[in-house]
Amino acid sequence: MTTDGQNQRLEQEGWLGGCLLWFFWGVSLSFMTILSLALLIGLAVSVALNVYLGWQLAGLEVSVSRRNAAPVQVPGLLPTNVLAAIPTNTPAPTSTATPTATESALTSQMATLSAIATQVASAPPDSLPDNGSPPAATPIAPATPLPPAVAIGTPAMESGGSQPVGESGPQAAPTSTTIASADGPTVADAGTAQESAASEFVPPQTSSNSYALIPIEGQRESRPAAEHGDLNLKLREPEPSQVDPGLVEISGSGIDPEAPKLSAIFSPEQIRQTYAVHDWDWGCNCPGNLLPPEEAVVIELDTTPGEPVFIPQTERDIYDGKYVATVLYAAEDSLTFVYARAGSVVQGYTFHYVGLYTDPNLIALFEESEGSELPGLSLDTPVGVAGDKLLVAVRDNGKFLDARSKKDWWD
Repeated sequence: MTTDGQNQRLEQEGWLGGCLLWFFWGVSLSFMTILSLALLIGLAVSVALNVYLGWQLAGLEVSVSRRNAAPVQVPGLLPTNVLAAIPTNTPAPTSTATPTATESALTSQMATLSAIATQVASAPPDSLPDNGSPPAATPIAPATPLPPAVAIGTPAMESGGSQPVGESGPQAAPTSTTIASADGPTVADAGTAQESAASEFVPPQTSSNSYALIPIEGQRESRPAAEHGDLNLKLREPEPSQVDPGLVEISGSGIDPEAPKLSAIFSPEQIRQTYAVHDWDWGCNCPGNLLPPEEAVVIELDTTPGEPVFIPQTERDIYDGKYVATVLYAAEDSLTFVYARAGSVVQGYTFHYVGLYTDPNLIALFEESEGSELPGLSLDTPVGVAGDKLLVAVRDNGKFLDARSKKDWWD
């Protein structure tokens, strides 16, 4: 009985083990089958996607361009006997890609070349010489350059005393007073002639003057100079005032022997008008109230169109034994410079010029400057040429001063 029970129990255990074995084998087979089906489906989808993309990209046209490619240089002189035919009805290739900036630049260059070719082709045939040979190319005349640099010397001294710089310096003051006679010119005639000369004067577009960048101490202004109320004087909207344009004696003035001297380049007789400027509201970055006349007096100088304009003379240099000032702002009709290696008006004497024709080379150098370098100015290189008038403002450590102060700027 014991043997039969044991056999029966062994048979039951063997049947149970077989069932478990068949169960796990079935589960594994089902898992492998499902995985195989998933892989087959993924492979089919990948093949279908590749076929679709290949069909979509079959009609695309690939173009390769170089970043920052140099523009095509068009020669200044073209032969006048060559006709260029440029097709105008060629269909543009169909592309599903987004147009790039290189394509736009190429289109613009092709349009320019087409216009040049059209102008050459439209030249009248009778413009050729009788022998049929093409006429010689005519060079383009360059623009009139600025006058060459003229060194500013020390005022001439004689045994009998000093001679005013305005009479013999590099920029002698124009004389507006003439002796009236029955046949001679009058003061009104001289003024009319000067206004006529100013209206006919065309400022030069090129210059032979050269300038250099010098390192500054500290940081330069982060706000663009053209939008900065301390650098662009025109933002402060100067207004004509009733203050007497004559020189004045100011108590406590003239104590700095190295103060820049306007008398080295201008004459007091050239002052014809005074102006007041507005304070600056840094909250709105806009002009504020008009400063009182006793705090700031801007002068307007009578100048002759085309004469070179220099900076006021000083005995102190700031860099390399040559440079005495740093340019803080340069535009076509404005110039701001400080007598220090600084990037702002908070240190040193600052002068504003408004109304001159600033040297184009100086403007280009200022616009190219960055970081801790700005253009330096010397006493013997002009900063531009004059128009018919020039506004001059003077500041010390940012504070506007009276530009009529005799002992400070004119003695």
